[in-house]
Amino acid sequence: MSGVNQPETVPVRALSDALAALGAYAEPPTDTDLAAAIEAEGKEALTARLANALYGVALAHVLSAEYVAVEAGTGDGYRAEAWRAAGATSEGTAMLLHYSAMRLASELRTISDRLPVDLGAMAAAAGAAEALKLLLEVCTVRSLDDPRADAVTTNLSRAVDQLGTAADRIDNLFAAGRDVAAIITPPRSAP
Repeated sequence: MSGVNQPETVPVRALSDALAALGAYAEPPTDTDLAAAIEAEGKEALTARLANALYGVALAHVLSAEYVAVEAGTGDGYRAEAWRAAGATSEGTAMLLHYSAMRLASELRTISDRLPVDLGAMAAAAGAAEALKLLLEVCTVRSLDDPRADAVTTNLSRAVDQLGTAADRIDNLFAAGRDVAAIITPPRSAP
């Protein structure tokens, strides 16, 4: 991914140590535990799992810290630290936002699929996130040589469709709310 510094994969021990430092383990794994996990899962799978665990723990800390900072009235200038730490240039920031939107769209689709009932709000959110992902992908295409350049028009069209579907689901939600309100609101008596 150009625009984002791509270091070598972080060693399993370093990821595990970072998780321990952030309080993710009741008891940090030993070298023997990590070796057994590498044997069972494979180094690549374990690295991805630990990196995602670190992402989740870090995100939880970010949410808590940002809430406190917002309550203290400090603004939001600290958010650029995430992109700097990732080694992102301006172009890389758009790529990282695309990745974030891709993760968000995937998670929302998973949640929407597992809900026993979705009145439309979760599916609308998933569609809007998918549209955002497509728009950000278009923003990351920098030349006609990029293999994704051929898909720009298609992705823009798909984004419009996703946003239209999301808007329809929201309209249906409002309509259902009006219907329910009409059913449960008692008629007014004449004066």
